[in-house]
Amino acid sequence: MKTLRTFGAPIALAAALALAAPLLIANGTASGLSVDRTIVIDSSTRSVNVNGGDVIRFSANGQSFDHRFNSYTHSRVYDLGKIAPAGALERSVKVYVTADDRYTG
Repeated sequence: MKTLRTFGAPIALAAALALAAPLLIANGTASGLSVDRTIVIDSSTRSVNVNGGDVIRFSANGQSFDHRFNSYTHSRVYDLGKIAPAGALERSVKVYVTADDRYTG
């Protein structure tokens, strides 16, 4: 007798991941969210430290932009130039993000 195999489990898993997708986004623009801290970037800034889960407003060269940083399990390093609007930065600035305590216990 042949066994009928169902593919329901993989489909259910895919559906659950699709619903959870907003929770898995690593970073994103933060328009409309409450800002936790403002960081001013000037010509001498080489790096900044932020906490995972925080919404940061960056101010540089007369421009400002908000970004939410999520780091669920470990610290990460980002190039602020990939996040900043064109012309906002004069040099490369690294962003060091600590893990979000809500997820690391």
